[in-house]
Amino acid sequence: MDRQIIILVVAFVLILIIFIIGLATLFRRRKTSRLSKHVVATITQIQVEAGDLSSWWVVTAQWLDTQTGQIITFRSSHLKFRPHKHIGESVTVDFDPINPTHYRMEL
Repeated sequence: MDRQIIILVVAFVLILIIFIIGLATLFRRRKTSRLSKHVVATITQIQVEAGDLSSWWVVTAQWLDTQTGQIITFRSSHLKFRPHKHIGESVTVDFDPINPTHYRMEL
């Protein structure tokens, strides 16, 4: 009897883990699928920023939307290491055309 309970508990835990992984994958795909516009932006700034306990690198890039004439500025997330790219080089940015504040820089 105890062996059956252990098997059931292990099976339940495995099913729960598979379910959680599946949900995480689904949400990641939904978030990425919104980033349907792909542009090549120009790196305009690479800087080190510091907090109380650590420091990090941040890359800023700009892209000119030729349809609207608007310049859109993208700022990377905190990078632990100096980026391989330099100011003036190109970087691909994927963003949501409906909400350009949702984006991902490919550094």
